[in-house]
Amino acid sequence: MKKSLFLVLILITQSVYSQIISYDNSFAVNGKYAITAGANASYPTKILQHTDENIYFTYARDNAVLSSPECVVSKLNPNGTLDSAFGNNGETVISNYFAGIDSQLAQQADGKLLIYGFNTEGSVITRLLSNGQVDATFGINGVSKITNIFTDFNGYGYGLYLQNNNIIIYGLSTDGQSNFYKAICRLNNNGSIDHTFGNNGLIKTVGNYIFLDSQSNIVSLISDHSHTNAATLYPNGGLEKYSPDGQPLTSFGSNGTLAFNNYPGMVGNALIDSNNNIICYNMNNEIFRINANGIYDSSFAFDSTNSYPFAIISLSSVIEKNNSYYIAGQTGAMGETFFISKLTPSGTVDPVFNYYSETTPTSEGIGDMIINNNSIIAEKGTNILKFLLSNSTLGTAAKVPEAALPLFSFENPVKQNLIYHTKERLKSIEIYNLNGKRIKNIESNGTSISEVPKGVYMVKVVFENEKTTTKKLIKN
Repeated sequence: MKKSLFLVLILITQSVYSQIISYDNSFAVNGKYAITAGANASYPTKILQHTDENIYFTYARDNAVLSSPECVVSKLNPNGTLDSAFGNNGETVISNYFAGIDSQLAQQADGKLLIYGFNTEGSVITRLLSNGQVDATFGINGVSKITNIFTDFNGYGYGLYLQNNNIIIYGLSTDGQSNFYKAICRLNNNGSIDHTFGNNGLIKTVGNYIFLDSQSNIVSLISDHSHTNAATLYPNGGLEKYSPDGQPLTSFGSNGTLAFNNYPGMVGNALIDSNNNIICYNMNNEIFRINANGIYDSSFAFDSTNSYPFAIISLSSVIEKNNSYYIAGQTGAMGETFFISKLTPSGTVDPVFNYYSETTPTSEGIGDMIINNNSIIAEKGTNILKFLLSNSTLGTAAKVPEAALPLFSFENPVKQNLIYHTKERLKSIEIYNLNGKRIKNIESNGTSISEVPKGVYMVKVVFENEKTTTKKLIKN
């Protein structure tokens, strides 16, 4: 039992210590892969990483013959070099789409790739083998087309999920000139419509955001009234939940539906986390959480105004990993500075990870992010970036040498008073618990911490030159 607890403590400590320290200079060119010439930054790149650390991505490339962009799928080796064995010299062009939208990308358990887009007739799903060649066993010659499910030109209003061996797609549909709704369809693994799902293969919902929870149930978040009957049925918004087979989930709300009693707030984008909570964020840079039962979670609190020493212009991405939330956004006069930060499960800024920011020549924000134990891979415009985290074991060259940080030490474990040693001028010293909650400010050397319960904590030290260091504190 003691050994198990010790292992848990090690894992917690490793997680707390993580922070971005540099680009991974062993990846591509100085940690940055520049997508080939002609890539159109107006259409965000989608990225995913296979278990072998290869990276697949889609992007839109301008095509002068078509007078519009075309969808391209490509693959990088783990070191960020193009895999020329994939497709045709490293790329596969998907010719079935019009490029007025961002294509969606997913990988099945067998390694095959699904790319979701649209043409003038509706949805188009193409499946590729892991080597980039079209999978002729899917649909008709590798392509499955579903008419009357369209894009709303909002990258969050359509998409696809993998549900075991089935494929869930969703998009905008209509029964008439003004009778719009969100259509959710399930395909068999061969690309045909699964008519056992929903009503002959289809669910109609007035939701704006569609999710697949950890039990493969389908969740529809109603956050505005752009769809027919939404204002009448859900004046404050609400949730609809369906079983994996597309039938109302009768154990939830009233026969699968729940109307919110109070308006939780404007939603610009949303995701579902590993605990089936819905995380929402908007153009006011607010982030809030709706629990799986449909109740607004007042224990989650993100302060976008006072959390950072800069003003957030926009939030561009939120990703959940191991109950923490990694967020990306932009700051600066013209949005030329991007930042990546980490929030604790309660929505406060993780005091150790804090934030990483960088000013760049362009104002594209961070889009997709892949969070690994030792690295973060992120899409920005026409570039794929790879950052190292402080607990990385990928090479000592990328680690911050101890001598580069101002010297600061203290007697440890601490029983009564925090006595520290440094020759540097200090700005602040703060003690945090392992959930990221600040519990005490240290005003001077020898400050009593007798009221702090026994346990393991983190001490965050900010020097006058703005350099920051963090150290573990054990309170006896």
